[in-house]
Formats: sequence, structure tokens, C-alpha cells
Amino acid sequence: MIELKNIHSSYPDGTEALKRIDLTIQAGVKIALLGASGSGKSTLFHHLTGLMKPDEGTIFMNKELLTYKKKQLREWRKKIGFVMQNPDMQLFAPSVEEDVMYGPLQLGWSMNEAKKAAQDAMDKCGILPLRHKPPHALSMGEKKRAAIAGVAAMNPDVFILDEPEAGLDPANVKKLIALINDFHSRGKSVIVSTHHVDFAYEWAEEFIILDKGELVKHANSAVVFNEPLPNGLEVPWAFEIGRLTGTRPFTKKDAFRIFGELMSKM
Repeated sequence: MIELKNIHSSYPDGTEALKRIDLTIQAGVKIALLGASGSGKSTLFHHLTGLMKPDEGTIFMNKELLTYKKKQLREWRKKIGFVMQNPDMQLFAPSVEEDVMYGPLQLGWSMNEAKKAAQDAMDKCGILPLRHKPPHALSMGEKKRAAIAGVAAMNPDVFILDEPEAGLDPANVKKLIALINDFHSRGKSVIVSTHHVDFAYEWAEEFIILDKGELVKHANSAVVFNEPLPNGLEVPWAFEIGRLTGTRPFTKKDAFRIFGELMSKM
């Protein structure tokens, strides 16, 4: 469990990035972090991973206070894995395999342990055949999966992904969702930030809504999407059809079914 208490953070120019955030994230959940550009999503992630220290407030994991001491941060980042939005900022080694091995080696694992963990992670992410390729030769979808594999190899308790679906075609988004669901099925918490509410609605169990650095809502879809959303966010189309037809719970599959039934009656 992760707890944020009264987190307040500002940029060097004085702009408030996060405003008095109180948030509890339970273990083993799938959470979508939603908000327009500038709402504070990436800043929140930087605080969760210890990359930024708040001006005020405290962060706990399993009741352990984050103190930002070097040794503790090392242990903290074993538990929380962060996948950046742009995989080119995360991939730097001569080959995919070396890149995926880097994290485990930095954690002090032996070469054999790191190699086995990397191969397992690459296999789960569907890029094992690409292990000898240089990262720059990969497609965007392959780069994203390589970046995710680099985090998965360290076997963290929490996966944080910053807009992982950005730049991907529908086929790769489907693979991404399957990968997220696989992590979750192994007891991991998964937190994904995105601008796309339809993508989020398809898989998330809980939704965190940020607006201009403020926590607007943290709840399930039935609560979040039945109330007005901040500017820049729209109600998922599948949820809207479910609300109009009175069908609950409602998925994208249900939406296509009902749409087909309506078209057949026209």
C-alpha cells in the first residue's frame, strides 16, 4: 500500500504542480491516472518513484516513510518500477538484452541471475527474438515493450507507466493491455497515466483524476464518469452507451453488441 499525505510540490519558477494531495493506493490494483496536459500526472509519478521530493507532505509504502536517503531510495525503486512515456529516454545499451539486464545488474544481481530475469521479461513482453538487436532499430511498439521488459526484469511490486499507449496502433495497444493484465494477474499493482479515457476504461479498476495539480476524484468508473469531468476529459463512449441503455456493468464488447442490435432495427 502506498500513502501520500498532504503532498504539495512546486516547479522552480513557483508554479504549483501538486496541491495538497492525499491519496491511498492499495496493493494489487489497476489504476488509470487521468488529466489534461499540465494536470500533474507526470509530477505525481516522479514523487511516487522518489525522483522528486515534495515541498511539503510525506509518502509511505507499507507504512515505511520515504526519507530520500540513497540506500532507502535504492530499495524503494526495487519495489516501484517506472516506464517513461518516451522509450528512447530509457533505452541506451547496445542491444535489447543488455538494456533489459541493466536494471537487475544495478540491483546487485549476478550476471546469470540478471540474464535469466531479462530473458523471462523479454519473453513475457514478446521481444525475446529481438534480444540481439540495437534498440534504435526497433519499431515504436517494440521499443515500448523493451522499456517495459527492462522494468519487469527487476520484478517490482508496482508498475508505473506514463502514457504507454501513446504512438501505438490498435494492434499494439491490444498487446499492451494484455501485458498489463498479465502483470496484474501476478499480484502486481499497475498505475497508468493516459489522456485516452476509452483506453483507460477498457482495463482499469480505479481512476484517479487530476486537474491543475488537484486531486479531483479517486474512485471506480461508476462514480467517476457519472459526475462532471474536468476540461479536457470526456466520458468513455462505452460507458456513455451503457448509461443511455441502462446496462451495467458495461464494456466495449457490450457497446459493439448493442450498437449492432440498434443498427439491425433501422
